[in-house]
Amino acid sequence: MSSNRKGGSVTNPYSTKRKSAAPSQQPQQQQQQQQESATSRPIETNPNASFSQAFGSVEETSHFSTEMTAVLNQTNNNANIATTSRSSSSTTPHELTLLQPHVLHVSTKQKGNGLLRYIRNVPFAYTKIAPDYIVGPNRCALYLSFKYHNLHPNYIHRRVAELKSDFDLRILLCLVDVEDNASILLFLNKVCCINNLTMILAWSEQEAARYLETFKAFEGKDASTIQKKKEVTFSEQVADAIGCIRSVNKTDAATLTSQFGTVRKILNSTAEDIRLCPGIGEKKARRLHEAFNKPFSSAMAKKRKAEKLADEAAINEDYDKEDIDEIVTIGEIEA
Repeated sequence: MSSNRKGGSVTNPYSTKRKSAAPSQQPQQQQQQQQESATSRPIETNPNASFSQAFGSVEETSHFSTEMTAVLNQTNNNANIATTSRSSSSTTPHELTLLQPHVLHVSTKQKGNGLLRYIRNVPFAYTKIAPDYIVGPNRCALYLSFKYHNLHPNYIHRRVAELKSDFDLRILLCLVDVEDNASILLFLNKVCCINNLTMILAWSEQEAARYLETFKAFEGKDASTIQKKKEVTFSEQVADAIGCIRSVNKTDAATLTSQFGTVRKILNSTAEDIRLCPGIGEKKARRLHEAFNKPFSSAMAKKRKAEKLADEAAINEDYDKEDIDEIVTIGEIEA
């Protein structure tokens, strides 16, 4: 290791370089210290000055202007985000039913309506919608009280115009709370025919609420729930066929089947045989016998009627043979 010795002392060869580099760095450090001291310098205040006088000079500083600009930019960004979210949240009635298919959507205009306290079987929510109620994707309902209609007769026209053509099924649910309602029904029936509305009448708020619940509960079901069930077994088919006769029920059909065994024997039986069955009287037995033996042709029915008149005339002593022949001839001509 080489070193420069002068007068017995050891000198550092790099000391000159460090000393020469120090003056170039000193002005920069001084500038930074001056800036820091300028920013951290406390504001001189007068103890007797007011708040606005003491801190009025803060608005003139660069720090205040920078911070206020950042705050204003953040506020504008939040406002734009809120506007975008509000515009995206404005959904159509069809989208509402798709998002919440189990909910009965009620207009905010219906708050305070008495029928809402009777809706217990389906959930409902208040929404800003044109109709009063949305009971399905393309089904809506307007609610109208007859008393309110008497006070505001033009209300229904305005509400129907608001619906436009957004719904396939449009219901006018009316609460009949007026005794003299003939003229109101005639007017509303005409309005429904012109504007393609289905009018449903309810005589109480409970009944009106049941209609709305039923529409909402059965919106996703087909007509099979209310259609007549198809008979599968033989006994069911026999009961359905014989039950078409007036005053004959399924119990009578089962009695006839168990008594005679087959349908052929039932059809070939007489009125006296049918009357012997338990629960079947004379009138019901006569109707069954006529249904099994009476012809379906209208011409034959007229001929049978003429023959019946002829038989009654023969019994009566006031008619002679010529009158009887004339009655029979008239019946044949009509046939």
